[in-house]
Amino acid sequence: MSAASVQSRLASLNLKSTLPPLTPLRLTPLVIDLLKRNDEEHDIFFNDGLHNHFPHALLSQFALGAPEERLKKEWELESNLEPLRPKQSTDITDDNWKEHIGEKEFYHNYLGYFKSKIAKYGAKQTVVKYALDSAVLIPFVSGAVHSMIHTAFGIEFDSDIVVAEGLAEACVHKPGFAAAIDLDRYTKKDAKANKTLLEIVDEIYHDKVFDNVVNFKSFPKSDAVLNSKEAPGPIRDYVMKWDFDESPEGIAKAWTQLFEMVTHFLASAAFPPPEAREKYKGKLHPILDFFLMYETSMT
Repeated sequence: MSAASVQSRLASLNLKSTLPPLTPLRLTPLVIDLLKRNDEEHDIFFNDGLHNHFPHALLSQFALGAPEERLKKEWELESNLEPLRPKQSTDITDDNWKEHIGEKEFYHNYLGYFKSKIAKYGAKQTVVKYALDSAVLIPFVSGAVHSMIHTAFGIEFDSDIVVAEGLAEACVHKPGFAAAIDLDRYTKKDAKANKTLLEIVDEIYHDKVFDNVVNFKSFPKSDAVLNSKEAPGPIRDYVMKWDFDESPEGIAKAWTQLFEMVTHFLASAAFPPPEAREKYKGKLHPILDFFLMYETSMT
């Protein structure tokens, strides 16, 4: 399914018939102020490519009922974030917005561009238009889906600032997952795509092509997979084995499959292999896998 068709179908879906509308928590003045300060003072990257997680941490703690003193403390703990870089001299416009994708120096420029688009069209319509564009979709899901998670936090908590940050982040992010993504192929339907996600996972588990691609010491593990000769092709094949009805009921069923899959992954990863047990000897068990924690939060 092409990005354009996804955009069209999402816009026409009436999810109210099967799914209750998402009602975001009303942000307090303190949370709004801290999100604004982070937006105005901090870049989206620090330490040469690590991601600014402040909105994730702040909003998660707020949703869990953390007191204001703890929220203020989170701001102090994020002192390692880097200052927002000055804008580049070239403005981002409707005519050139694709020309500087992947250039982290343009984050500030993209941030202003998306703030103006959200102010005019609203957050959800802006996300559908830009995040699903073929020029942005791969970086949007790259880097442990940081850009997607950031944008989703903004949607869930009704924060236009955070949505703009997530979209800007996607535009300046490296397309690290490109080797495993084939947008042209994904626009086509596959009549054999009738397996559930857990059935596909079981096939992958027994597929010997992945046996020596990654090991416990690989870091980051996703790079070992994406840079290998063996893995990207089969990954693209496995993606084509999953499909779902493009209806409110079908999307709800697909979401259920995703949630079930990542829950299995996260729980299974809590029982580490022998080499991991030695490394973490004497520490709390079970161990929850860092990367899979991201996949769970995304779902």
